Amino acid sequence: MNDVKELAKRLASELEKRASHVEKMAEDPVPEITRKDLDNLLKENKVVVLYFTADWCGPCITFLETFRDVALRLSRPGVAFARVDVDRSYTIADKYNVQHIPTIVIIRRGEVVDTILGSVSREELEKTIKAHMKREGFKV
Repeated sequence: MNDVKELAKRLASELEKRASHVEKMAEDPVPEITRKDLDNLLKENKVVVLYFTADWCGPCITFLETFRDVALRLSRPGVAFARVDVDRSYTIADKYNVQHIPTIVIIRRGEVVDTILGSVSREELEKTIKAHMKREGFKV
C-alpha cells in the first residue's frame, strides 16, 4: 500500500511540474532573457538553448519562427529555450563569445556543448538539440 501511495505522490508531483511548464510555454515559448534571468535558467535546467538575435536582423526575424516551433516541440521540464537580444543583453553575448547573429548556443549543465551559426533547417536544429537532450537522459 505504501508503494502505491509513494507512486501516486511522485506522479502528482510530475504532473504539477508539467502543468506549470505548459502554462509558461503558452505565454511565450521563447522568452527574452536578461543577465539576471540567465543564472536562474541555468540553475533550473539541464539543457538550455539560447537564441542570439537583434530586432534589426532580418535573418534572425525569419528564423525565429523555426526556433519557436522547435522549442514548442522539444521543451519540457529541465529543458529551456530563450532569446537573447544582443543589443539589450550584450554581456550575455560577450560571455558566450557571440560575434554573428543569428547564433544558437546549447548549454548542458552550465557548459557550452554546441554552437550553431546562422539559420539551419528545422530538421537539423531539432536533430542537434535532441542529441544533447538524449545525452542528459531525456526521452525524445
